[in-house]
Amino acid sequence: MKNILVGIDFSKGSIHALEYAINLANIIHCDIIMLWVDKQLEPDSIYSNSDQHDYKEEASQNITEIVEKYSPLLTNGQLHYKLRRGKVFTEIAVQAKLSKSFLIVTGTHGGSGFEEYWIGSNAFRVVTSAPCPVVTIRSNYPIPTQVKHILMSITTSSETMQKVPIILELAKSLGSEIFILGVNPTSLQSLQKKVDDNIRKVEAMLLENNIPSTVEMMKNIDITSAILSCAERVETDLIAIMTELEPSESSLMMGPHAQQIINQSSVPVLSIQPQK
Repeated sequence: MKNILVGIDFSKGSIHALEYAINLANIIHCDIIMLWVDKQLEPDSIYSNSDQHDYKEEASQNITEIVEKYSPLLTNGQLHYKLRRGKVFTEIAVQAKLSKSFLIVTGTHGGSGFEEYWIGSNAFRVVTSAPCPVVTIRSNYPIPTQVKHILMSITTSSETMQKVPIILELAKSLGSEIFILGVNPTSLQSLQKKVDDNIRKVEAMLLENNIPSTVEMMKNIDITSAILSCAERVETDLIAIMTELEPSESSLMMGPHAQQIINQSSVPVLSIQPQK
């Protein structure tokens, strides 16, 4: 059965992400796997063996309580949990691959209390390391009963069309309408033609799959500003973007537009990595 992976660190943000994932899973009819990562077991850890044992015992008890509380709410699937050791974003990516998760849901801000919460600080690394799309959600976002509208931007980039099949399948599963936002950050007609061609291709794909859609075009505007302002104006439930991965000296980094959107968006963001 399909599954959604949710990172759990017992913060308000991670529990909120779980509640959001349960809502999605009930609509899609899939399982949820919660993952807690023990990042204390390192060679130079300041914790003694007894401290580490108490730490894991507390975590195990917390997870058991979460399963007991939230399993009845997952009416169209099952709630499972996994425990791993290591770097948080690495282990989430590894578990998603092992579980063949089609989606990861994570909070964008941690809280205070249990050790040091890792969800918020690791959100960007999860997005760039994940083998599947990732939804990031703020802890104060009201969880909707439905995902009625998905905002998808179409630009001049060669990667912009790669997200379309993934969003199309998600929209079919959720019964969502897609709002297509064409963005040309310039006034060049050659680039406008490229955006228009891409939009026509997307419209044809959506029409073939009986997915309702609306199209709007914005020119001479920063891509981040265009997406965020449109999301607020049309009251979208989910923003879908490409992560625009860029090479760095040590790894892959999110492009500036993707990071700004995840940082600034008040609604959940679905991040999709370009194909390598």
